[in-house]
Amino acid sequence: MPDVFSLDVAGVWQLLWPAVAIALLRVADVSLNVFKVVFVVQQRRWLAAATAGLEAGTWLAAAGIVFADVTPARAAGFVVGVAAGTAIGVGLTGKLRLGMATVRVYADATRTDDDGRPLERGHAIARAVHAAGFGATVFRGQGYKGDVDMVLSTVRRRDADRVLAIARAVDEASFAAIDNAVHPAPVPGGSPSGRV
Repeated sequence: MPDVFSLDVAGVWQLLWPAVAIALLRVADVSLNVFKVVFVVQQRRWLAAATAGLEAGTWLAAAGIVFADVTPARAAGFVVGVAAGTAIGVGLTGKLRLGMATVRVYADATRTDDDGRPLERGHAIARAVHAAGFGATVFRGQGYKGDVDMVLSTVRRRDADRVLAIARAVDEASFAAIDNAVHPAPVPGGSPSGRV
């Protein structure tokens, strides 16, 4: 009886190990593909080229195992690896915060001090962002409730939260968004609809 059991385990392992290997190889090559796309968009030519080479080699290894003997288990490993690799690659690039982002801060330009002078919150935000070593440009525009100052600061993605914190320290009622973020930055004490 133990011999039959060991034969069954060995048979199952013989069937599954190629599927597991294929899935892991596909996770690696699809994750590399996500990084390659980020590097291409950022025009980082040599990183994109190196990543593409690694991706191609890993894909070739996975495809070689599949095409040596196409079975349902190997095909399933191929498909599962692609799905998992996409999720992992997107998650990793998000965690690493690669690339650039534009922080957009909208400050109410109609507010005045007790003497009726404009508060110029947009310019104050830009000065604070400059003092921290980042670039910022102020534009005057028309918002839902009147004039607004829009402050744009394009920084490394990993610095975007810092710029946002600087802006909020100057004017916590300002509305802010980081380009390509899933949701705009929350507005503490500001208009929840994002209308300024």
